Amino acid sequence: MNSTFVILVGLAELAGLAGMGLTITWMIKYLGGFGWDGFAKQFNVHPLMMTVGMIFINGNALMLYRVTLSLNLPRIIVKFCHLGLQLLAAGCGSIGLAAVFGFHKTIGTANLYSFHSWVGLATFIMFGIQLLFGFLFFILFFFLLPRSENLRGRFLPIHVFFGKMILILATITTCMGIQEKAMFAMADKYKDIPVQALIAHAAGISFTIFTFIVMYIMSNDSYKAQSRRDGYHLQANST
Repeated sequence: MNSTFVILVGLAELAGLAGMGLTITWMIKYLGGFGWDGFAKQFNVHPLMMTVGMIFINGNALMLYRVTLSLNLPRIIVKFCHLGLQLLAAGCGSIGLAAVFGFHKTIGTANLYSFHSWVGLATFIMFGIQLLFGFLFFILFFFLLPRSENLRGRFLPIHVFFGKMILILATITTCMGIQEKAMFAMADKYKDIPVQALIAHAAGISFTIFTFIVMYIMSNDSYKAQSRRDGYHLQANST
C-alpha cells in the first residue's frame, strides 16, 4: 500500500475525529451536554449525530474501497461492508433529525425555517435514495439478476458521483449549521470571537479538511485497483 495513501487516510481520520471531538466539547462545555428532554440537550444530539453519520461514517464508507484494496477481498464482501457503514450513517442521521424535529415541537418553533435545514433535509433525502438504488443495483441485482453486469457497470459512475456530492453537501450543511448555532448561542458575544466560537469554527474546519482529503483520495487514479476482476464481476478500477 502506497505510503502517501496511508498518510492521507491517517490525516483524514485525525481530521474527522478532531471534528467530532470539538463538537462534543462544544456541546458539553458550553451548551449543556446531551439528553432527550425535548429541550436544548436534545437539540445537541442533532449536530453530533449528523456529523458522525453523514460526514465521518459516510466518508469512511467512500474510502472503504481504497482502504481494503491491499487485502484482496472479494468485491461482494467489500460491498456488504460499504452497505453496513451506510446503514449506520443513515441510522445516525435519522436520530439527528428526530432530535431536532422533537426539539422544535417542544419549544413551538417551525421546522425547516432556515436555508441550513432545507439543504440538510435535501441532502439526507438524496442519501436515502442513493442508499436504496445502491442496494438494488449492487446487492439485489447481483443475486437476482446475475447477468446484469453491464447495467450495474453503467450505473456505477452515477452512484460514485452522487456519493461524492452527498458528502460535500453534508459538509457544507454542517458548516452552515455551525454558523447558525454559534450565532444563536453567543448572540452579541459572537463578534468578540470567544473561545466557544473558536471551538465551533475549528470543528467546521476539521470536517472540511476530512472531506477535502476523502475527495482527493476518491479522485486520484493511482489509488484505484487496476483491471482486477473478482467475485463481484465488476472492474475494480471503476470506483
